[in-house]
Amino acid sequence: MTRNYENTELRQKQIADAAAKIIVKYGSEHVTIKKIAKEVGISETAIYRHFKSKQDLLSFLINNVEKNLLSEFENGHLNSPYTLQILEDTIKNHMSRVVEKRGVSFLIIDEIISLGDKKLNNNVNNVINKYTGRIQEILEKSRDAGIIKPGVDLEAAAIMFFGMTQGLVNIWTLSQNNFNLEEKYSAAWDVFRNAIIK
Repeated sequence: MTRNYENTELRQKQIADAAAKIIVKYGSEHVTIKKIAKEVGISETAIYRHFKSKQDLLSFLINNVEKNLLSEFENGHLNSPYTLQILEDTIKNHMSRVVEKRGVSFLIIDEIISLGDKKLNNNVNNVINKYTGRIQEILEKSRDAGIIKPGVDLEAAAIMFFGMTQGLVNIWTLSQNNFNLEEKYSAAWDVFRNAIIK
């Protein structure tokens, strides 16, 4: 039983990775069960054993994006008194992973939104809300520690932070990765930080 579960989990990951690869390379409109089956090297029927539909597969992919985006915030950092530094360190690590994985998580978000599927868009919206919610928690702790100017709209700052990150990854990807993303991010972070810090 455990062996079958492991095999299922592994196969689902392979299928989701193949879908992500197709999205990044060709765009979400090119994600078909036929192309995914060819990429993984299995039959289309085998994919339907794991996912009922393309929408089901893309929902699974969104769940993976959520895990990837939120994993940096799951290390107990919210209890640190130096929360703004924690946010900077967390995002530096996050940008390193973005470079390593060619911005896959952020591209998947963009591409799935472009499909116009209400259920998938709702799932993506939930992921973005969780992500900006974590950023807002860190900003709140920073404000409570006296690091951030009083009166800063922290919800707006968290959304701005997400937009800055998403925008930079999009520009970097569209430019065929022809600039150092971490350097550009560092400059953008300085502007953001100086706007909110005491």
